Amino acid sequence: MSGKRRVKVLGGRAGYNYVSFTGEKYQALSQLKNGKITTETKVNREDKKITIILSNIPFVRSFSMVFELLIEHWRRFIVAAIVLILMELLFIGRSNSIFLYTIPINNLEMLLGLLVIAGLIIKISPIGKYHGAEHMTVSTYESGLNLTLENVRRQPRVHKDCGTSLAVSIVLCFSILSLILDDSVYVFLLAWSIGYELWRGEPKVIWSLILVIGKVTQYLLFTSKPQNRHLIVAIEALKRLEEKELEN
Repeated sequence: MSGKRRVKVLGGRAGYNYVSFTGEKYQALSQLKNGKITTETKVNREDKKITIILSNIPFVRSFSMVFELLIEHWRRFIVAAIVLILMELLFIGRSNSIFLYTIPINNLEMLLGLLVIAGLIIKISPIGKYHGAEHMTVSTYESGLNLTLENVRRQPRVHKDCGTSLAVSIVLCFSILSLILDDSVYVFLLAWSIGYELWRGEPKVIWSLILVIGKVTQYLLFTSKPQNRHLIVAIEALKRLEEKELEN
């Protein structure tokens, strides 16, 4: 796997015991289970017509991504909704036997709190190690180096294209808009739309700042130092993706 690369890696993802990479035609997912690595490759699903239409409309296309994520990860959204409801009951509702008084908290504090909690959960779980391994492996590949443990270990565990930068972009937009407009869910939707456009367009000056904050956030919260087994899983996934893409 040396020389000029002919495969374009469009995205990557890490989970509790797996790493997956997506190419132009296929997706490869490798997972470690019972001490063995298994890899599954599948054809990328076609975008729905409504998604294609929405994706071409500025400031609206951000919601096409939400639509896709809701379909693909509906279970996770249910869990997130339950967490939000519990936080609402604990921190915003009436005082109860646990607290002597209610803790005032606005939507920005809630958003930052959720981001930190999610990051800490990822950080201390295997997801953080697989996430770091995903970044290190794709960085090795993009640099044109052989996908060996030695080469991958030298790479940073943060990546410029990580979705964390999108989250940072949205939070920054929400912070600014909250100072101008009312603190409401509509402000969050507007921040989501503008933040997505910043993430997609990457305007030079603004994006440089967002990227720095995003990388720091990745390092501190959303990744942790992977061990060899995490790196091997990520390497296997990317190798299988390359093989499959080059076969067709």
